[in-house]
Amino acid sequence: MRDFISFIQGYPQILQVIGVFGFSLYITVFTLLQTGRICGNSIGYTCFVVTAASCVLISLVTAFNLAAFLIQSSYVCIGLFGLARRFVIRRMHQTRYHPAPIRQSFAAAMRQSR
Repeated sequence: MRDFISFIQGYPQILQVIGVFGFSLYITVFTLLQTGRICGNSIGYTCFVVTAASCVLISLVTAFNLAAFLIQSSYVCIGLFGLARRFVIRRMHQTRYHPAPIRQSFAAAMRQSR
């Protein structure tokens, strides 16, 4: 692993480009979120944030900053946790039997019970 990191550190321009790409993803996703084009609870939003954080993390190989590392790694971990949670919930809903919903209002149900 150290050999790989040493190899990557030999190309700081490429790492900087990856970091700038991550930054541009952050800005793009935040703009899409604020303009209402993407939902903050969507899988796409989470994937964009995890990808952006991963790119910024990669760029920290040459110029390490502990605070930036902690922020980006937290984004990646929390985002992956959220994606896994969505996957598990979706699988649970697909395998369960869901009865048809009751199509009457509460008031109608109260009238019938009298």
